[in-house]
Amino acid sequence: MFHDYDFEVAAILKKAENIRLKLRHPYVGTEHMLLAILSEENDVSNILKEYGLTYSVFEKELISLVGHASREQELNLYTPMLKQVIEIACMDASENNKGVVSPRHLFLALLEEGEGVAFRILVGLDIPVDEVYSSLKRKHITKESRKNLEILKIGISLSESVNKNEKIVGRDAEVTRMIETLLRRQKNNPLLLGKAGVGKTALVEELARRIKLKDVPSELEEMEIISLEMGSLVAGTKYRGEFEERLHKIIKEVIDAKNIILFIDEIHTMVNAGGAEGAIAASDILKPYLARGEIKVIGATTLEEYHTYMEKDKALDRRFEKIMIEEPKEKDMLHILETLKPHIESHYGVLLTEENLQDFYDYSEEYLFSKCNPDKTIELLDSVCAHVKLKNSKNTKVVPKELEKVRKRKEKWVKNGDYDLAIEEATLEEKLKQELTSSNSISKLSISKDDILEMIEAKTHMKIRVKPKEILNHLKENLQKNLLGQEDVICHLLDVMQSPRKKGTSFLLVGGSGVGKTETVKIINDTLGTQLIRLDMSEYASEESINKLIGAPSGYIGYDDHYALENLRESPFSTILFDEIEKAHPKVLNLLLQILDEGFITDRKGNKIRFDHTFIFLTSNVVGKEKIGFSKSNLVCFDGLLSKELVGRIDAVIEYQPITKEVAKEYIKRNLKNHSISSEQILNEADIYKYGLRNVRNLIHKYNRCIDYQES
Repeated sequence: MFHDYDFEVAAILKKAENIRLKLRHPYVGTEHMLLAILSEENDVSNILKEYGLTYSVFEKELISLVGHASREQELNLYTPMLKQVIEIACMDASENNKGVVSPRHLFLALLEEGEGVAFRILVGLDIPVDEVYSSLKRKHITKESRKNLEILKIGISLSESVNKNEKIVGRDAEVTRMIETLLRRQKNNPLLLGKAGVGKTALVEELARRIKLKDVPSELEEMEIISLEMGSLVAGTKYRGEFEERLHKIIKEVIDAKNIILFIDEIHTMVNAGGAEGAIAASDILKPYLARGEIKVIGATTLEEYHTYMEKDKALDRRFEKIMIEEPKEKDMLHILETLKPHIESHYGVLLTEENLQDFYDYSEEYLFSKCNPDKTIELLDSVCAHVKLKNSKNTKVVPKELEKVRKRKEKWVKNGDYDLAIEEATLEEKLKQELTSSNSISKLSISKDDILEMIEAKTHMKIRVKPKEILNHLKENLQKNLLGQEDVICHLLDVMQSPRKKGTSFLLVGGSGVGKTETVKIINDTLGTQLIRLDMSEYASEESINKLIGAPSGYIGYDDHYALENLRESPFSTILFDEIEKAHPKVLNLLLQILDEGFITDRKGNKIRFDHTFIFLTSNVVGKEKIGFSKSNLVCFDGLLSKELVGRIDAVIEYQPITKEVAKEYIKRNLKNHSISSEQILNEADIYKYGLRNVRNLIHKYNRCIDYQES
């Protein structure tokens, strides 16, 4: 009878014996058992505390009623009443809890007997015994009957899994709107809409946390939120009718329970879930129950998926109250990070300062464009802390092997029924844990700006930590080495690049064919290590070609296809070349106006594409012929080709000088391997005044291949 206790009950009985010895009572009775229960954190002690009954109150009443014995009794003898209570608890546990006795079973058995010192003290203290018994019995039955629910085999109870200490901050207005919607008589199903990462699921978890803490109106105090995934619901339904049968069973369980709120994340998947040939979709099954208010559902999805799937189903759409979830502002985001700080510090063993938290927010806003807050900042925080912990893993203290040995010995003594030894091992385990915690807290790891920037570089492939002066010096060397006869161009380029604009730096490179415009862009891209996006504007001469840049409109063929500027969302550090810009359609040029003016554009799906960290190059073969005064450069005329508005938004218009014979000879001297061919011979074949160095380069490749072939 006494071998099926869990460790908690074994500890309670052992503690009851120690209390009996301390009070110098001759027998271990129900009063000592109840004192032991009150000394621990469990269901019984929590309920009794609500009625003002604590360990000290009960002990004081017991001593005043029974007093102390004149001499100590070393042998622990259980009273017949306590043995009877334990026997009833064991019988109850064998029927409902697989034979494992819990403190709840012991206390319910004590109340069922209705006799003994403990029961008389409870009555004497005006504790409403019947009310306590009904409350405990109701929760007990509910807990046991829940195990067979189909919904809990598929879904997850957020009310049980949520951590009541992890509060979501800065979202009180949204949570209040959810609660108001759930309390309504009609249309009481909230639908959370917002971009991925703004915290829709976290809001539902916050509501579950408040329900757990009873921090909600009384109508919602007994409610339970269960997360249901459509994928889990469909999984395993091979034959026709299985899906509908499972869903109807779940709906019946929800209606019968009367205290379940369903949470369906990615609720747009419900529209077609189970809707195979001859079957009914989940949304069609749920509509009548939603309309009659028999079940409550909280849904969450993105705006794009809502418009694509749910909005078209008007009957389903009007059953929900839409709640827009926006990104938190800077003040709210810093408050969120401050709330997460202690949890992050204890998990990773790091030390976070206010400056660190500000840096995490600022850098995520500046460099991580494709995601939303709070997700992107928290993800960056987690990534950096994990990276710092891994980097310093050789110096951190691992869990001692002794702690693991103590745990195994404790489990062994519990299985063998040696509870005295098990309690000793449990005490030693707690001591070792405290030592480990104190040693870890002493050596907290610090996080620097360099650690944050290093992680951002790994995520975005940007060179952030390299000093701008070093990059410009390296770029100057490469340009001078490979770009001949364009000293003024190099100086102008470097001068503008020294102070990059917040909206991206733009250049218009003007000059004849073969003077080095495209080559300049390639040199800059290779030196900076950026992603090169080259767009030949001759391919964008038609009105419809704008779809290749920002995607096709919704409903048109190619809406879901890849488009040219999509790569910028994941790799914002890029060099974009609009080659031969004068050939582009006016609609494409109008798009460039927004890019150069605002620093971003919005694609056909509503995604923002930002150009903060890009270098934008436009090239044109337009060559001016009119000279101004004594200026050596020609006046480039863009009338009829590029609008004044577009040219006025460009940071620098750079004009390349025509290739001279001296420059061409120097180029030939550097690259020609075949010394039997003279530079004059190549110059005679290549028209440098018309084609620049392009024909010269082709001829050099031709003669060099001849040499390579002869040597082979």
